[in-house]
Amino acid sequence: MLDVSTRRLRCFLALAEELSFTRAAGRVRLAQQALSLQIRKLEEGLGVRLFERTTRQVSLTAAGAALLPEARRVVGAWEHALAVLDECRREAVTLRLGFVAGAALELTGPILDEFARRRPEVSLVQREFHRDDPSAGLGRGLVDVAFVRPPFGTAGLCLRELLVEPRVAGLRASHPLAGRESLSVRDLRDLPVVAVPHPDPVFSDFWTLTRPGDGAGHGGPRRVTMEAATPAEELMLVTTGQAFTVTALSAARYTPHPEIRYVPVRDIEGAALAVARRRDTDSELVEDFVASALAVRNREQAVVRAIRGEAE
Repeated sequence: MLDVSTRRLRCFLALAEELSFTRAAGRVRLAQQALSLQIRKLEEGLGVRLFERTTRQVSLTAAGAALLPEARRVVGAWEHALAVLDECRREAVTLRLGFVAGAALELTGPILDEFARRRPEVSLVQREFHRDDPSAGLGRGLVDVAFVRPPFGTAGLCLRELLVEPRVAGLRASHPLAGRESLSVRDLRDLPVVAVPHPDPVFSDFWTLTRPGDGAGHGGPRRVTMEAATPAEELMLVTTGQAFTVTALSAARYTPHPEIRYVPVRDIEGAALAVARRRDTDSELVEDFVASALAVRNREQAVVRAIRGEAE
């Protein structure tokens, strides 16, 4: 069975379309003598003449004309196959990183730098997710690894904690409680809190102080909430004194506002920042990214303490 290389078919296509050894040789980047040799070997292998040659012109024979569309189809199919393989190679060295607002805070840059040092061949594709998806795309399989803010109810994830920072109450600057050094849940018990409509009750309860255990022992009815569909609505409710908001201490640095004061709430657990992956995936790239994040966390303890608000 004759095995014709795509190289010879490319030479045939170049000469068939250019009908000039000079132009065809330049197109396939061969010397004219080498091109002529490839064409002769193709004709010998097929047992037919494909071209009529004179000193003045080159033309296709009937056999050459019949071969032309088939050669185009074969070479085109091979080029498509190579393109598919190239895409597979690119995907094999691509890592999709999801994150929520703030990502890993001041640790973000060092973590990405560390991962790039360890795996310089990997292309990192980053995507931010809104607060309606606290898993930052992991729950829907849209990313491979993510910086997240637990707790939330998405199952099947493996989380590695990077740090925990205090949760704070954001109050209108003129509010009587805004000047305190710290607050307790009891201090906030009678105030409405901003609630963002959210499909995940675990996440929602944590950020509205309505989760069982937040300020346990204070009793009383379930906290009054005021819904804010957008960050602008949330800001308006706080700056007009209609409600307070609960966020992480780092919000005071990342989203400062002259009319809002952020006061630590001392009798609730802090807000964790974690790097997460899916449990049902086994990826060396993902493991290397998680390892990079943990290594930076361990190395940059001064940065971690600053994020926590701890004095040196």
